[in-house]
Amino acid sequence: MSLRPAIRLARIAVLAVAVALALSACSSAAPVTQGTGQEATAPAESSDAAQPHGYVEGAAELAEPQQLLAAVDAAGAVRLLDPVTEEVAELAEIGAVRHLAHDGRFLAATTADGVTIVDTGVWTVDHGDHAHYYRAEPRVVGTLALEGEAGIRSSESTTTVLAGDTVVVLDRDALGQGEVVETARIAGAAPGGFAAPVDAGTVVAMPDAVAVLGPDGAARGEEPCADPAGGAVTRVGVVVGCAEGAVLATETDAGVELERIDYPAGTDPALRATGFDLRPGRATAAAVAGEAGLWLLDTRERSWTLIETEDPLVRAVAVDDAEGHVVAIDASGRVLVLDGDGAPVGATGPVLAASLADRTASAALALEVDASRAYVPLASEGAVLEIDYADGARIARSLAIDAPLHLAETGR
Repeated sequence: MSLRPAIRLARIAVLAVAVALALSACSSAAPVTQGTGQEATAPAESSDAAQPHGYVEGAAELAEPQQLLAAVDAAGAVRLLDPVTEEVAELAEIGAVRHLAHDGRFLAATTADGVTIVDTGVWTVDHGDHAHYYRAEPRVVGTLALEGEAGIRSSESTTTVLAGDTVVVLDRDALGQGEVVETARIAGAAPGGFAAPVDAGTVVAMPDAVAVLGPDGAARGEEPCADPAGGAVTRVGVVVGCAEGAVLATETDAGVELERIDYPAGTDPALRATGFDLRPGRATAAAVAGEAGLWLLDTRERSWTLIETEDPLVRAVAVDDAEGHVVAIDASGRVLVLDGDGAPVGATGPVLAASLADRTASAALALEVDASRAYVPLASEGAVLEIDYADGARIARSLAIDAPLHLAETGR
């Protein structure tokens, strides 16, 4: 089979910067540093020699992650909640949002006008053996003329936005400077599939295969994948869900390799995964398995594990690789913590029952998980619940913020 996606290469803007940046850059406005308890690294002087490792123009590098909770209400008001100080900043009005996705820094908000990109101004760059944490001025970057619920993924240099059957490839350095620079547009992608940047290319779910496309649009590899749906970026590589299991794309010295990870023999098609979620930097992703419970997809071991639960789940996020812990929301509205065998570690009461009973709130319901806390929105109560999932799903705080219909935790 030969894939010939339609590619329209756009003009790539040349960014006049002092050095070739390996990381995305942000606004040159004064960096925001409140609520961290850490001193910002002073921007380097003009000479290359004076610029420290990890330098990003216009951003402050700090000693710890700079998490923010980005909340969007039904009318499209974007607010940023600092969980350290509990202060709320009004950022922008972008119009009613039908769907919200994020890549750990940028929001992709689907509105009637297209897909609006918002820079929350906090992000982490993970280099494996160490990480860099940044904070800069948040802002609305611009709107892409796309239709359909958008997904967004980024590498250090490239951002991909998938909406409908179109993937737009953006220069992430420029995006961090407040400019939308489109470097490629890929037509014919699978709606509801997945796209993510890889080394010198893009992994894209096409209608019947997962393809690796080079900057010129030529297919550099493909693997059959029936009815693609959902995906994730793990520590090992890019995963795309398929009717028969998943396709994993990994970067090697020889290029990007594609391999299938099939479901166990005899798996009921009703249990297939159509969405994956995990705490950033993990190798294992979780996915709801119909009404049976959840799947754990270990991308290191190339294996699926079905975990049955007492009640059906509506959300599931893999928290760690060693113990296989998962934070989930069940159909009754409880937030659960499960171990790798599905045994309950803790649970809240049905705190999200009202949200699940409301069609709009249920469709937008987010479960955001970081290294120590999980967050869920309560739009009707004007609050975000902070849950200590390591302490039996204890509700640690209720953070006040106006009508948080959509929620995204950035800076992780």
